[in-house]
Amino acid sequence: MSEQEKDFSQKLKSRNASERKEALESLFTEELDDNLVEMVASLFSDFDKGVRDAASMLFTAQPHPQVPHHIVQFISSDDISIRNMAGEVLLKNGENSISALMGELGKGNADNEKFIIDILGWIGHPEPTSKIIDILKTNKDGNVILACAEALGNIQSEESVSYLLELLEDDQDEIWTPTVMEALGKIGNKEAIDHFMKIYSDQDVLTKYTIIESLGRVGDEESLGFLLEEMQHSDEVLIGSIVKSSEQLLTKLGFEIEFSDELREIILNALDDNDEETVFAAVKLLYDYDNTEIIEAFVTIYGTYEQLDEMLKDKFVKSHNVSCDIVLDKINNNGENKKQLLILYKEMSSLREQLGSKPLTDLKQMEFLNTLSTLIDSPDEETRMVATELLFQINPKDALIFADKIIGDDNMWNRLKFLELLGDVNEPEALELIKKLTEDSEDMVKERAESLLEEKQTRI
Repeated sequence: MSEQEKDFSQKLKSRNASERKEALESLFTEELDDNLVEMVASLFSDFDKGVRDAASMLFTAQPHPQVPHHIVQFISSDDISIRNMAGEVLLKNGENSISALMGELGKGNADNEKFIIDILGWIGHPEPTSKIIDILKTNKDGNVILACAEALGNIQSEESVSYLLELLEDDQDEIWTPTVMEALGKIGNKEAIDHFMKIYSDQDVLTKYTIIESLGRVGDEESLGFLLEEMQHSDEVLIGSIVKSSEQLLTKLGFEIEFSDELREIILNALDDNDEETVFAAVKLLYDYDNTEIIEAFVTIYGTYEQLDEMLKDKFVKSHNVSCDIVLDKINNNGENKKQLLILYKEMSSLREQLGSKPLTDLKQMEFLNTLSTLIDSPDEETRMVATELLFQINPKDALIFADKIIGDDNMWNRLKFLELLGDVNEPEALELIKKLTEDSEDMVKERAESLLEEKQTRI
């Protein structure tokens, strides 16, 4: 035993828990050997929780091949906190724990058996597969059987599929069905996929939901056809999950398909779903279509999901002649997302010449000017400023009519932006407004107004 190990061993005998804990903490920067591992493992049963936690943290921070063999005994502890702590460390040590865990199978009660199988499943390595299948076939405890099914799913054991399907057939009371179905979905071989589609129509809504999700993860071309068919006559509550799984499969398979009018309408309705993933999937499925109804639906949800907005914005730019009019109509009709649409319209307007967009008709321009004139009174400061910018962009001279409202904006940054807009207007009224702002209460506004006034007067 090295001097370090002797010193550490001595400190572990201290009656002071703080000293034992400090001894453990000193090892965080040291390389553990077999002797140190054995000594630290003995502290998993220390009466002081702080010492036990320090030992657990050390083994979590510094996995060692011998750790599992020394702490696996604690998974049968009567103290649930010690048992869970040992389980966490065994899981953290991953494949190094498999041999030690398998050595404990068949030695304890059903609770211990389930706990060990759970950990082996979470580790996810195929090594214990045959042992878990044996337990699945012979054990009579319901919780152990469920743990086996779940673990085999996590391991993605294709050799277990026939046993899991047999378990389903014998499950008259559907005790195992949800867990087994989920496990089969994770495994996802052809036999499991075919079974899902075969039994689908006879299942309750929750089981159907599990099947739909599984097909999205592991399905094939046949599964895609099955899902698209189901989409047309499925319960409304399942439509969102079918849309998500269909999009997953299309992406995975790399297919491009033309949806029928009926399917497009169903997917379009999914944009109203409260589930963000469903909305994302519906947008992706409909993204390449340019008809007015779809673009209008995209405009309606714009600003709801930040991660989706950039994608939608690109779509609006590509279909600018259609989307600009729709965005404008939504703003004029006071849509819930009018602020986001106002900012969007401003960005698209700046690209109008580059995109070759058609100009607004006189009637649409007048309607929009009326809307903007009300939005400069908005309680939202960003809405007020964007409305002001658009007023100046459309007709700077007419925008000056509303100058009294804008110059009194209680947001300093809005007044600074107003100054910037005035700098580009060659009208006597603009000069007078700049002069007024040289008396602003904020020094930053006042100084910028004075500087701008000097520039303008120099030009004159």
